[in-house]
Amino acid sequence: MPRVVILGNTGFIGSGLQAHLQREGDCDVLGFSSRTMDLRLEEGVQALAAHVDSETVVVFASTITRERGDTLRTLMDNIAMAGHLGTFLEAHPPAKCVCISSDAVYPIQTQAITEDTPVAPGGNYYAISKYTAECVIRKSMQAKGIPLLVLRPTAVFGPGDTHNSYGPNAFIRSIIRERSIRLFGQGEERRDHLFINDLLRIVGRLIKTEATGVLNVATGVSRSFAEVVEVLRRAVPFEFAVSHLHRNGGVTHREFDVSRLRQQVGVFSFSGFEDAMRATFEQMYATTARP
Repeated sequence: MPRVVILGNTGFIGSGLQAHLQREGDCDVLGFSSRTMDLRLEEGVQALAAHVDSETVVVFASTITRERGDTLRTLMDNIAMAGHLGTFLEAHPPAKCVCISSDAVYPIQTQAITEDTPVAPGGNYYAISKYTAECVIRKSMQAKGIPLLVLRPTAVFGPGDTHNSYGPNAFIRSIIRERSIRLFGQGEERRDHLFINDLLRIVGRLIKTEATGVLNVATGVSRSFAEVVEVLRRAVPFEFAVSHLHRNGGVTHREFDVSRLRQQVGVFSFSGFEDAMRATFEQMYATTARP
């Protein structure tokens, strides 16, 4: 039975991926968090030596997210984690490395984003750190000929999220706690919203293939935030108010061409958006503290 080692297994994606693979039951899954292995320290990664061999897939999902501070310090910590892991894997080559990155590396543009879209991660330290980590890991994997798959998921929503970024997760928490939502402007901006369960199914499938290179992970369908609110009106069993905040910048949209993803994943059906929103609400309602 092949082994999958997940680094960052207490994060939103990492914890979900470990649970998903364990349910699948066709691989041996081992997870590490910053509490059990601090990748920021050079010596921290050495504990992997007993668990990584030529048949192991290593999933690099460790990251310090923007919610914990978008600072130069977090940038340096994220880069250090990639550097220490890359150095270790050069000395202990796995069967494959999967790097979980982010669509934050791309610019805001009118054309649909593909894997060939030039990156422009200068907007914040987090985006810079994600792309730099990609480059560091890629350089190390190339040095030893280790297959590398870089995944750039778009905004992910679903139960278990800790980021609370503007969009479905923040909207649902606000509905539960305040019975209201705050929209910037009229909520015209369109974004591709990816349900966590779909991301986990995709990553779980790609781990077991020979897919390499860069893949964007998105549904290919973008919805405005106003549309998200209307879906929530149908999914939530009680009324809530919507207020509109002043928008400082212009209206921007984000669309994805997911042709390459579909080629690699094969036949795949994304969850119905309303069903996913309802499931997210129900699970968050059951676990969110309310006044």
